[in-house]
Amino acid sequence: MLFICLKFPATPQSFQTPARFNSNFTAHSQAIMTNLNPPEEFKFTGAKFLDEIQKICTVIGSPFSKPTVRAVIAAYSQNFREGAIVLGATSHENDALNFRFYERRPVEVLRIAEDAELLAPNNPLATLLDAWSTPSIRPFLWGRQQQTPSPRQSCDFDPVRGLVKARASMGYMEHLFNLLRKGDVPKSITAYEKLFNSLGLTDVRHVAVDFYSNNVVMYFAVDGPMTADRATWFVAIAGYDYDVDAVERADQIDWLPKDGFPLAVIIDVASGEIKRVAWYALGLSVDNRPALGERLEKFLKEAPDHDVEPFIGVGWSFGPGQKKYIIVEKSYSGGVVDLMRDWKSPGV
Repeated sequence: MLFICLKFPATPQSFQTPARFNSNFTAHSQAIMTNLNPPEEFKFTGAKFLDEIQKICTVIGSPFSKPTVRAVIAAYSQNFREGAIVLGATSHENDALNFRFYERRPVEVLRIAEDAELLAPNNPLATLLDAWSTPSIRPFLWGRQQQTPSPRQSCDFDPVRGLVKARASMGYMEHLFNLLRKGDVPKSITAYEKLFNSLGLTDVRHVAVDFYSNNVVMYFAVDGPMTADRATWFVAIAGYDYDVDAVERADQIDWLPKDGFPLAVIIDVASGEIKRVAWYALGLSVDNRPALGERLEKFLKEAPDHDVEPFIGVGWSFGPGQKKYIIVEKSYSGGVVDLMRDWKSPGV
């Protein structure tokens, strides 16, 4: 039996369920399907990517394994060539560099990982992500039903451990109610349905599974604007007391788009503990972004961007014991901004 004991701050303002979840998912998915090919200006090559990843790791002090990165590129060469590639780092010293591709087509990326021996067969988290990657059936006009497009699976890697995370990007807004009823979702996850509803966390843009931390990540689309009360309540579910960081909180809130923002909740599948809550400001630039600290400044300077239109996103992550850090993501190639605009990502 899972017991959830949370200590909340003072009573928050009321939350309303976002109104974005409607039949517009059809138009959104059609827009994605019309933009299947990445821009032609830059051609991905494994040798160049390997060299650039190694240089970034050297500059920011991240571990690096050339055989691991080579194995990843060999297994997913087509996905890197055709997908949109994002590089990421955190403010933690010696933390791993992250690199990821976003797919434009339905691809069974987990089967590729199994065939390349980057992931053991029959992994329970892989089974869960496959279930979450199936289309949904939605009510349509005059009592009819309509099937959504298949979510796009993608992968996250680091230069030492290889495949660390896999995700499914909906391309439309999947309602939390539907998501929690796809496949055999652990009770440690479904136990939070009422809590998430009460906070207005009902529309899911992406889901991910972390194979090393045994975590599930839900990326919600949250209506803006963010306020101090809302921010305090969101991080409280991860055991973080935001009232002690009032000045810092105000600065972070200022960077979030007023019309909405992504918010991630990271849950330990075994214990049911909410490990972290994070929110993101997307569509920033080198000249328009918050202060990041020395490590992330080095990352932004060293990480190359070959994309037609540059992308920078900043996230703030909060966990128990007042643990916090900053996440920075930067486009590498493949039309990251175009893909995010097709997804209607806020701020992009």
